[in-house]
Amino acid sequence: MRKVRNAVSVLALSTAVLTGTATGAVATDRPGTSPAVTGPCTVSGAFCATSDSGGDPIVLYCGMSAGVPTSWTGGGYWNNRLSGSGRVKMFGSRGTVIYTTPANYGPVRGDWGPVYSLRADC
Repeated sequence: MRKVRNAVSVLALSTAVLTGTATGAVATDRPGTSPAVTGPCTVSGAFCATSDSGGDPIVLYCGMSAGVPTSWTGGGYWNNRLSGSGRVKMFGSRGTVIYTTPANYGPVRGDWGPVYSLRADC
């Protein structure tokens, strides 16, 4: 499980959250298909997040966690489509929960600046 978490963190650190291109294309179920991120993404059965700063989305399934890239200082989107009543906790710099997503909710526009990490609880 640690390798999966590390892989997700590396993916998240190398790119950004939620997807859509500057031309308005919407993200697919395959992270990494869009070089620029400017809109919401939808991945069935997962939490998906993007940043206006561009890059690949962060996609979390139940039990996964990820760090938010330091380049995600501004706006972006998240979309919670985790199975059942799955929620994602967003943690601040001191490890405190600053927000918990409602189940089956989004896309929502927000500010990634105060968010340091994410964890999908199902």
